[in-house]
This record gives sequence, structure tokens and C-alpha cells, in this order.
Amino acid sequence: MEKTVAAFEARRNLGKILHDVEVNDDTIIVERHGEPVAVVVPVHMYKQFMRSRESFFDKLRAVSERANVPEDEACELVDEAIKAVRSGRDA
Repeated sequence: MEKTVAAFEARRNLGKILHDVEVNDDTIIVERHGEPVAVVVPVHMYKQFMRSRESFFDKLRAVSERANVPEDEACELVDEAIKAVRSGRDA
């Protein structure tokens, strides 16, 4: 379950938060002054994210090499595509 807590509450209840993350697979969003600043997630979710991220960049490098596009230029193209998708436009 996803929960949101204030930074002060997170500091006071860190043990309980860690227990909820470990035992219940909760995701805890920590806010400061109403703005999200951090997320506490189960380790397996973090590892999955890191594997996905690594896989994405491996694929990006492979495409860049095949397309003969420098890595920094490929990254710029990816950033533009992400912005386009997030704004609802076609990339």
C-alpha cells in the first residue's frame, strides 16, 4: 500500500515505517512542507528498478551504436521523447 507521511512523523516513527515497508511491502512517500522529497520502498522494488534502468541504458547504448549516434545525442533524443510523451504529444 502507498502511504504519505510528513518528514517529522517519519523521523519519529522510522522503526514502524521500516517494518511496514519490510513486512507489508508498503511504499512510503515522505513529504516536507507538503512536497514529496523521498520514497521508502522495499529492497526488491529498488533492485527491480535498478535492473530496469540498467537494461534501458544498455539498450540505449546498443541503439546508439547501431545508429552511429553519439551517446550524449541519443540521450538528448530520449529526453525529448520522454517530454513529448508526458505532454501528451506523439514523439
